[in-house]
Amino acid sequence: MEQNLIAAFAQENMKTIYAYALSRVSDREDAEDLAGDILLALLSCASRLRDESALYGFVWSVAGNTYKKYLRKKSRQTLCTLSQDDLEQIADSEDFTQELTLKEERQELLARLRRELSLLSREYRECTLCYYFQGLSCRETAQKLGISLSMTKYYLFKTRKLLKEGIGMEREYGTKSYQPAKFTFKTLFSGSYNPEYRYLFDRLLPGNILLSAYYAPVTIRELALETGVPTPYLEDEVSLLVKYGLLNILPPAAGSGNTSPSDTSIKAVRTSVLSGNGTADQEPVISGRNRYQTNMVIFTEEYMGELYEKLTSLCTPHLTDILSSLRGQLPSLRAIGFGGADLEDDRLLWPLLWLVMHRGNTLFNRLNNDRYSYQTIYAHATGINVGINYTEDESPYTTFGFAGYSHINEDYAAAFADFGILPPKNRYLQHDIQAVEDAVCADSGEYVVFHGTQLSQTENLLEPQIRAMADLYEKMVSAAQTLLLSHAPESVAELVPNVIGKLLFFDTVGLLGKCALDSGALRLPDTEYPLAAFLYRTAPENTGNAGARPTDECRD
Repeated sequence: MEQNLIAAFAQENMKTIYAYALSRVSDREDAEDLAGDILLALLSCASRLRDESALYGFVWSVAGNTYKKYLRKKSRQTLCTLSQDDLEQIADSEDFTQELTLKEERQELLARLRRELSLLSREYRECTLCYYFQGLSCRETAQKLGISLSMTKYYLFKTRKLLKEGIGMEREYGTKSYQPAKFTFKTLFSGSYNPEYRYLFDRLLPGNILLSAYYAPVTIRELALETGVPTPYLEDEVSLLVKYGLLNILPPAAGSGNTSPSDTSIKAVRTSVLSGNGTADQEPVISGRNRYQTNMVIFTEEYMGELYEKLTSLCTPHLTDILSSLRGQLPSLRAIGFGGADLEDDRLLWPLLWLVMHRGNTLFNRLNNDRYSYQTIYAHATGINVGINYTEDESPYTTFGFAGYSHINEDYAAAFADFGILPPKNRYLQHDIQAVEDAVCADSGEYVVFHGTQLSQTENLLEPQIRAMADLYEKMVSAAQTLLLSHAPESVAELVPNVIGKLLFFDTVGLLGKCALDSGALRLPDTEYPLAAFLYRTAPENTGNAGARPTDECRD
């Protein structure tokens, strides 16, 4: 029965297990080997599962142990062996004396002791430093650290046991200790600006901590071995991540016999920070007995690749219909008389496509205002966070920038989408703003320019296409949520709907531009001007005719 349960879980979560393996090793082939080892280990250990409710913890415990065995295996395979001639040469060397051997053994022992001290969590480390390095008694140590005498004695006893066991062990550091993983932090927020929060991931370590704790909970010691960073430095980083809710603190694993006195204080500090009542000296107390797990969705390269593939097949036929109906609306749209209304069809369809996309997303957000929401990320600020575990290379699926409002001058603004499939010459950001302003002032006719009520009249005519685009976003969000839930760990499943509902638009502007072009319903005209861009007047008209174009209001 247990084996069938494990097999069913493994089949449903194959992508997640592979993603876990890939987050631990950098090479894809090695990740496939590790994932295979994990699956075999799960099946062979299935009889140990006694409670179905403990399935999730059991799976990732087996995965973690299999990863450690994998590292030991790789370490043995890469050991350099000496030939018989090399050994004889070393033995005949004048420096190869018993005194040197004893000295090297002592240095090795000291090196191992320092290594184990660097892995001790704060409570054990502080007691050890006071008692052994500063020469304080147990009572003096307890008074200095503000803990009970019995707890001091327990920490010292536990430390001696940990050091004795650790010195005799061969430690395997994770790949992140020498090859940090790729990680980019993206946040969409509104509210007060917090530089500590905004620049938290300008360093490599915080992102690699979140990646290490993404698929399964880890202790400070396990983080130290995975990243190659001593615990005194890790504790400060973990404290910051916990403070901002990017890392959750969990109680010790069942059966460990430890309970954490710091859980309550951490939750209190977290609440205080979010409510704005926190002070500078209120920091989470990080304990080595607890486990930590990432509380943020991380997009992997595998997820994004599969997402683009699924959405391409979903969006292309819908965009074909939207563009075909747009083309049929062109005569009515030209009659509005906006600037550029006489442009050729394909020149005119590009800015209208971006208008429909932008307004369609606005409509989608309005219709789903109660379904998707931002979370509090710190005092006086709300938003949505996501991590990116791959390099965002330039591709047809990306954009080089887009905006619903981009300031030109006191009278005009631009709305544009520089789709990745557009040649550089047809991207708005490749053109000097002054040149754009001059073209508007000269009434060149090369830009779509809306004055007065012309933009609202255009939107009214395009209401069917805007609603069709909002419906398409609904389908895209549903597909993306289902896919992400199959890639992300269960611990962040409740974050997925809001992440996708609020952020998918920003990740798919370029994809929709590519689908529109690939559909054949839209073509690239031969022009030097931006394509998916339109301008609109922001200042009130000085004439009684709302649709009239200004003649002398442009400034040099």
